[in-house]
Amino acid sequence: MAKEEFSSKRFKGAADVIDMEKLEKETQKLLFLGLVVAVSFHAALGSYFMFKKTEVKVVRPPTMELVIRRPRMTKPFEFKKQRVKQREYKKKEIVERKPTADIKTKSISTTLMGTVASYEFDTDMDIDAGGAIFMPEGFDIQMTATREPEKQISMKEEMISLDDLDTGQYKAMIIQDPSDKQSVKGFVYIATLWGALLEPSYKRAVIHLSDAVNRYTNINSKVDKHLFVDSRKIFDTPFVYLCVSDAFELTEIEAKNFGEYLRRGGFAVLDNGKPSNEFGPGESSLRRMLKDSLGSDAKFLPISNNHPLYHCFFDFDEGPPQGDEVYTVKESTMYTWDQNHHAITMSKQVLYLEGISVQDRLVAIYSDKGYGLKWKDTDNNEPQLKMGVNMVVFALTQEGSIAQQKMDFFSAVQ
Repeated sequence: MAKEEFSSKRFKGAADVIDMEKLEKETQKLLFLGLVVAVSFHAALGSYFMFKKTEVKVVRPPTMELVIRRPRMTKPFEFKKQRVKQREYKKKEIVERKPTADIKTKSISTTLMGTVASYEFDTDMDIDAGGAIFMPEGFDIQMTATREPEKQISMKEEMISLDDLDTGQYKAMIIQDPSDKQSVKGFVYIATLWGALLEPSYKRAVIHLSDAVNRYTNINSKVDKHLFVDSRKIFDTPFVYLCVSDAFELTEIEAKNFGEYLRRGGFAVLDNGKPSNEFGPGESSLRRMLKDSLGSDAKFLPISNNHPLYHCFFDFDEGPPQGDEVYTVKESTMYTWDQNHHAITMSKQVLYLEGISVQDRLVAIYSDKGYGLKWKDTDNNEPQLKMGVNMVVFALTQEGSIAQQKMDFFSAVQ
C-alpha cells in the first residue's frame, strides 16, 4: 500500500493541480466576450464611415490665356498684284471686202462623161499668158441656174451620196425609181419603242425584220438603240415598231411626245403580242396608247387591200398574210382534239390591218395578227417578213414622212 502511494506521487507534476473543466469554461466565456467586443467595434466603425459626409475636392483644370499681339511690319506694305488699267472697248468697223472675181457655174455636156460642173471666173486682172487658150471641139457650154442659198442642198453640186450621209445623225435616207418600185436604195435605222412603264416583247423580232430588209432590198438596214417614247430623238426616226403582250400605260409627257411625233411625219407599227386572246391586255393598252396620243384623231379604220401599203414593194393582192392569230393545237394537248384525233384550229383569222390617218396620211398601223411572233422565228415566216418589208418601205417613201422631208432638203433644184 505504501508502495502504490509512492509510485502515484512520483509521476505527478505542477500542472496536475489545474482544474481543466473550470479553465475551459472561463476560456469560452472570454472568447465570446472578445467576439462580441470585436463585432461591436467593427459595426460602430462601419456605421461611422457610412454616415459620415465626405467632401471631394475637384482640382480645377489648368487654363491657358491666349494673347494676340498686333503684328509688326518688318517691310513696307505693298500689293502683290499690280492694278491693271481698265480695258476700253471700241466698236470695230467692218468693211465688206469686195471679191476680185465673179464665180459663175456652168454645165458642160459631153458624150463620154455626161454633165459635169465647171466654173467661169471674171476678173479685172489682166494676165497675158503669151499663148492662145485651147478649147476642144464637141463641148456644148450652157449657163444653168444654181440653187437658192440656205434652202436646199444639192447632192449633185455638193457631190454627196447616201453613203456619206449614213453617219448616225440621220436615221433614214432612201431613193426609189418611180418606174420600178423595187429599185430602191439607201439606209434606215429600225427602232423599238421603250417607256417608263413599257417594255417590248419578242425583242429578236426587229432584228429578223432588219435582216429581211437587207435580204430583199438594196436598203442598208440596222437595228437602232433603245428609243424611249419621251425622247426628242424620236423625231429623226421615220419608222418605229412596238410589240407587247402585257398591259402598260404611257405617262402624260410620253403620250404628248408620241402624238407630236406622228403628226410631224412619224410612222409607227403597233403589234399585239397575244392575238389569240380576244380583248387582251396588250390590245387594250396599244389602242389606249394611240387614243391618249392622238385624241379624237385616233380613228381605227381597216386598211383596204388596194392601199399602197400592200403594193409599195411586194404585192399582197389578197391583203395582209396570216399571222399568229390562227394556230394549231399541239399533239400533247389530247383533250382539245376531236373524236377522230385531228388537230383543232383555234381562233379566227384577222382579215385586215387597222390604220390611223392624220390629214390623209397613214401615221400608225395596229396589227392584231401577231407578226412579232412570226418574225422572231427562224423559218416558216417568209410572207410575214415580206409584209414587214412593205411596212418599212412605205414608211420611208410615203409623202410627208420624216425620210421624205430629209430627202427634200438634200435634193437638188432642177
